[in-house]
Amino acid sequence: MATEIPVANLFYLLCYAWGHAKEREAVSLAGAGRLERIQDLLGMVLARGALRLVKRGVDRDYVEVRADLRGIRGKVDASEMAKRALRSRGLAACEYEELSIDVLHNRILRSTLGRLRRTPNLDDEVRREVRSAYGRLAGVRTLRLDRGVFAQVQLHRNQRMYRFLLAVCRLIHEQLVVDEQSGVHRFVRLDAEKRHKLFEDFVIAFFRQEQKGFRVNHQGRGIRFADDGTREDQRKWIPRMEADVILESDDRRIIVDTKWYEKPLDGRYGGRKLRTGHLYQLLAYLRNRTVAKPDLPHEGLLLYVQVEAEFKIDVRLEGFDIQARTIDLSQDWRDIHADMLTLLDRNSAQSEGVPRFG
Repeated sequence: MATEIPVANLFYLLCYAWGHAKEREAVSLAGAGRLERIQDLLGMVLARGALRLVKRGVDRDYVEVRADLRGIRGKVDASEMAKRALRSRGLAACEYEELSIDVLHNRILRSTLGRLRRTPNLDDEVRREVRSAYGRLAGVRTLRLDRGVFAQVQLHRNQRMYRFLLAVCRLIHEQLVVDEQSGVHRFVRLDAEKRHKLFEDFVIAFFRQEQKGFRVNHQGRGIRFADDGTREDQRKWIPRMEADVILESDDRRIIVDTKWYEKPLDGRYGGRKLRTGHLYQLLAYLRNRTVAKPDLPHEGLLLYVQVEAEFKIDVRLEGFDIQARTIDLSQDWRDIHADMLTLLDRNSAQSEGVPRFG
């Protein structure tokens, strides 16, 4: 049976993947241990984050207001006054700016909370927190959410908490779909592509933040095919490869390929073996980058989310040292942190390439 990842750990992965590892401490996860579904986790995080913003003061900005007033304020729209005969009623069509909390990023927060509070199968306690946060943002209008709305948001560098909460809103928007029969919104599971991207982004961000011995993708992840002998007119047809993670120090270079598979090992040939396609892909990265940077040997690491048993496999293939490892995302976060750092320790390699299964 596949390992279940606690939603609290999923939250940590999201924080790193979004570049908000520091913000993970800003939102209390008290009580999250009893939650089992991603919608409950996201609802709790968004509600508590929004209430934190309310307590410290939600963002305000000047917004344009159009109103019929008995006095004059700002700019008068003469054509509108004439068209609607406002002067005869003692009114002026005015356009002016007013400092308001009804700005786009607050509207996205409140609109997402509004959708959540109407979502079936939300944990009762989480729903109460969502409703409370929605009410505390009174004065902020709701809107219809789509990808274009998120793209319009412009935030300053010091608005990291807003950036984090809007990332939560965007994930909720992507995972809420309309049930064609009932017409209500329901959550869908993260598909395989999103799970893999989440794990890849987590690994990159974790190594960037939590260790100092290696530079992480400091010159990008692109790897060119060795094209000696290729004519100039042919090179336009040759794509670039992109490794998931490249780690470099003064004496080591490690290319990491991340995987989230239900069946990470191939059992078709009698016993479990590494998957041919995964090895081919990693070897292509190693061969071609060694041609471009021959001064230091390269190592390979196939890093899998542990879905069944742990395994640690070491092989030497075509002159390259290759490790295959699992990381157990169901364990305590402190153990995940320690295991991730152990991956970079030379002494963690198995002797004589003997695989170990947990």
